[in-house]
Amino acid sequence: MIGRLFMHELRAATSLYFWARGLKHGAGPGVTPFGYFRGQSSTLLVWLFAMTLEGVALYFLIPWPWLHQAMVVLHVYSVVLILGVIAACQTRTHLVGDGELRIRYGAAFDLRIPLHLVESARTDAKIHDGGVVKLADDRLDVVVSSQTNVTIRLSEPVTVTRPLGRTGTASLIRVHADDPKSFVRALSIPEPPARHGAKEVST
Repeated sequence: MIGRLFMHELRAATSLYFWARGLKHGAGPGVTPFGYFRGQSSTLLVWLFAMTLEGVALYFLIPWPWLHQAMVVLHVYSVVLILGVIAACQTRTHLVGDGELRIRYGAAFDLRIPLHLVESARTDAKIHDGGVVKLADDRLDVVVSSQTNVTIRLSEPVTVTRPLGRTGTASLIRVHADDPKSFVRALSIPEPPARHGAKEVST
């Protein structure tokens, strides 16, 4: 578990590079990114401001120089970590293209699903209690600010690895997207082309 937490923090820190460059991690030709940060931006920015303000206040209130140094290191690390979380949520978006769907949440969760397994997708706003990544009864919920707004049904279950390593399966997936309608359109299964020479049957 400690190793996974370290890798999450490392990926979050790496996301700062993509954020500074205005890039989307994993997005390339033919791959469309779909963000989900907008729904939680205010919460994370308030958290960042509070952590920064606390660090400045403690620096001036604590009288011991040796503790100043420790507090500076701790709060700089905490601020960088929060910035990494924000950067990861901004840059590690959901992706559609190149034959797969990737459902992600920051640096903590990344699920790859072959596009041919997507049976249906629809906008479907729901309110949730509890954590961000929840897996139970063949259903995966990837929640942002207690909400999901897209429901995806698969033709067969896929294996899901949760942030701390436990696994399970899901064939019904609920996620949040800043633009749910565009996300659903990108997942729509096109009708097969009409066969040349086929005769139209009237009724």
